[in-house]
Amino acid sequence: MMQQYMKELEQDPFDPEEFVERLAWRTVNDNTKDGGKTFFDPVIVHETFLQAIKDLQILQERQQKKCDKLEATLKEEEARHTFEILELQERNRHSIDLFHQLDERINLVATKVLHLGDQLESVNTPRARAVEAQKLMRHFSEFLSPGPLTDPIFTDKSSLNDAADVIQKLHLIAQELPSEKFEHAKKKIGVKYDEIERNLIEEFVRAHNREDAPHMRELASTLAHFKGYSQCIDAFIEQSQMGSFGGKDVFQDVIPMCTKYHKLMQQVFSNPEQVMAKFVLNIYHLRLQKYAVAKLADKNDSEKYLRNLYDLYTRTVKLSNDLKVFN
Repeated sequence: MMQQYMKELEQDPFDPEEFVERLAWRTVNDNTKDGGKTFFDPVIVHETFLQAIKDLQILQERQQKKCDKLEATLKEEEARHTFEILELQERNRHSIDLFHQLDERINLVATKVLHLGDQLESVNTPRARAVEAQKLMRHFSEFLSPGPLTDPIFTDKSSLNDAADVIQKLHLIAQELPSEKFEHAKKKIGVKYDEIERNLIEEFVRAHNREDAPHMRELASTLAHFKGYSQCIDAFIEQSQMGSFGGKDVFQDVIPMCTKYHKLMQQVFSNPEQVMAKFVLNIYHLRLQKYAVAKLADKNDSEKYLRNLYDLYTRTVKLSNDLKVFN
């Protein structure tokens, strides 16, 4: 009966009145006589209820012992976890203290490193300048000597950028020297300056033909310190526009060409706006002007002449408005 009671007591929800009724119903049914008639014996019902009460009291005692055991286990777990939390909090506080100490030491070391860096920079900067000046004096001494240059930096074509850096600095120094004492060296430096400048422009044109934008940018940056930097821009414009006007109508070729090379200008030059302005000006002065002169060459037919003139005017105005996108 214990198992039966447990099943009924564990039902959710538990109805005590229904439990008592089922108990009474089972007791009455157990006393059914032969023939199906029910025999009610109050003594048996009384004893059944007394036994049920005893069984339920035993179940209560068992469940209470289980509850007491679980509560004791819970308190032990709670105490253990409380101790562990306190221990973790203490370790966390200790870690925070160590972190602050370490942070202070790092800041102290960083301050010393910065101070040391400043001291090293104050020592190395004059030293680097002295080394650079020594190199320039060595190169300058070669220009003072008679005969051709033998330094590999000026004879090896792969050292063009290094040679450009040296000759540009020597050219600035030579301008400050008196001509009567250093006329030969100044003339020699000038010749080599022009030669390297010319080589840089030629290399720039070759890089343009290969569409090698990074190399073009490197060469343009080097040429920016030379007198012939404008020649670099002119070479870029000339190479870009050389094969771009293939059709009979020049106006149709302008915008696609400008769109293509405007992006390249931004990749290559540090002043793409000025290059673009010169690029467009070259289109107007050379290409469009030549196209307009050819269109207006026949002045015998006045009507045709005026029609061509009006057409050129309207298309030029529209082109100018379309080109504003590149400003």
